[in-house]
Amino acid sequence: MTIGLISTIAAVCYGGTVSLLALTATFARRRALRHEARSTLAVLVPGTAVLPPPPSPDGASGEPNG
Repeated sequence: MTIGLISTIAAVCYGGTVSLLALTATFARRRALRHEARSTLAVLVPGTAVLPPPPSPDGASGEPNG
């Protein structure tokens, strides 16, 4: 019974975390917060792609010129 209870608690915590991140990734007002939530979801949920970094406000790509 102890193992089942611990597994249930872990599953509820994981599900709650993923749900909260999904809501944040969808409804956050700031673009950076949405991006961070999506990046975290990509780590927690297998099979999702990692997103490229968002463009900077000044229009630079953030990549070195070379």
